[in-house]
Amino acid sequence: MSKLLVFMFVFAFQQAFSQQTWKAAWNMAIDEESTWDADQAGNIYLFNKESISKLDTSGRQLLTQSAKSIGTIEKIDATNWLKIAVFSEEQQQVCYLDNALGVQPGCIQLTEMGITLAQNFATSVQTDRIWVYDQLNSELQLVTLRNSQRQIVQNLRSLLDIGTVTQLFEYNNVLYLVDHLGQLAQFDNFGTFMSGTMLSAQYVQAFSKGLLYSSAGTIFARSVAGEEETVFFTFDSKEPIRQFRFVGKHLYLSTASGLYCFRLVP
Repeated sequence: MSKLLVFMFVFAFQQAFSQQTWKAAWNMAIDEESTWDADQAGNIYLFNKESISKLDTSGRQLLTQSAKSIGTIEKIDATNWLKIAVFSEEQQQVCYLDNALGVQPGCIQLTEMGITLAQNFATSVQTDRIWVYDQLNSELQLVTLRNSQRQIVQNLRSLLDIGTVTQLFEYNNVLYLVDHLGQLAQFDNFGTFMSGTMLSAQYVQAFSKGLLYSSAGTIFARSVAGEEETVFFTFDSKEPIRQFRFVGKHLYLSTASGLYCFRLVP
């Protein structure tokens, strides 16, 4: 029964979890510094070898642009597919891409906003705001771009005994923070701490009724209602899953050397 509940929150179908199978759709080699994200339609935005590319669900490259002007990109945030954001820790800036993947004028210089050392960032459903984690000061900041106003959660490391922040994202007005120890913390849309838990997770994706999270080569599913986890997907590889995204019937995942797409089939 628990498998069926997890299946329902993820797929929203009235079928049993065990009736679904995965089929490998495509894969490509990437370098270790690559990063990517998927939009709501399943398009992939990939930074690889100093270029940004847009791929469709079949793996076909639709667009590509040089990213040398931005530097090394540590994160792509495609939550708003009309406003793809990219973050460079090296240059301490957030830039937005246009429809041709060109960098729009007016990149956000985080140091000019009083942020000492941004290690991670996330866009917000409130499009004039971004979240920034300041590693040096262990601060979580909600920055309003139109006036540079900041709401700051100070001394986060003391509050949560948090390690290196590896993931930061907002979903349904809740901010999720994951560290390298596998801890997951949740904040409301004003930065107020809500809850924390140990998942031993390397990467997390939130849904309205639960979570998907990876550990080594396995992706687990867990509903909000309980703590029981169900195996969602197992990846047969010597390399651990570094990042994944489940969109529609497509599951995208990456390791240190490859980006893969799997498709659900009846």
